[in-house]
Amino acid sequence: MREKETVLWRELTSRKEEFQHILRVLNHYYETCNIQNTKLQKFRQALVESPIAKIRVFLSKIGDYEYYVSACILESSFPTNTWIHIDGISEERSRMVLIGNLEHPVFSITSLGDLFSKNTEPVKEEFHISKNEKKLAKSKSK
Repeated sequence: MREKETVLWRELTSRKEEFQHILRVLNHYYETCNIQNTKLQKFRQALVESPIAKIRVFLSKIGDYEYYVSACILESSFPTNTWIHIDGISEERSRMVLIGNLEHPVFSITSLGDLFSKNTEPVKEEFHISKNEKKLAKSKSK
């Protein structure tokens, strides 16, 4: 039996195309590093190719720049997938603010933190992620 832990999940309700753009950039990076044949990478590729109306994305903030992402493609054979996303854009913005460079191009890029803070709503139904899934997500993000 899996232990379950409730975390505060929010559903991305708008700007899903920008979420898909973030994933496209990450997918391209993973392809250049030859990290493209995992089940998670195949799912992420299918996710960016899916129509906006056919995807659901849930986010939970777990650190200053870290988020759990749980996504599903409606009416598909892919199961829901969960991973940890490190928001490097928001992290770099913080660094630029500290050094006083407020004109840096990083401020014009949409980050996952932007989407989380402005385009999500609390999930109405109870939403769980098992501790085992968390461990898998952490190990795949390294």
